[in-house]
Amino acid sequence: MEQIFLSRRNLLTLLSKLDRKAKGEKTFCTLIKSDYKHSKYPQTMEKCSITALEDEEYYIERTAGEVYSLDEVNIAKH
Repeated sequence: MEQIFLSRRNLLTLLSKLDRKAKGEKTFCTLIKSDYKHSKYPQTMEKCSITALEDEEYYIERTAGEVYSLDEVNIAKH
């Protein structure tokens, strides 16, 4: 299984990109990660891209899966 590590800064950047896209700004809502040499948290592939999508874009063919109850509360607040 491959693994990618996202920092809070990475996650907030992706959320910011979604907000900017919603305001009509041009963004692909994507981060390029190539931190496979990190001393403690190396990703398991040399390079990858992570793209953020709004729920309405992603969950068009199925419903969203279950989320841990404590996290669900935090998602609802956002």
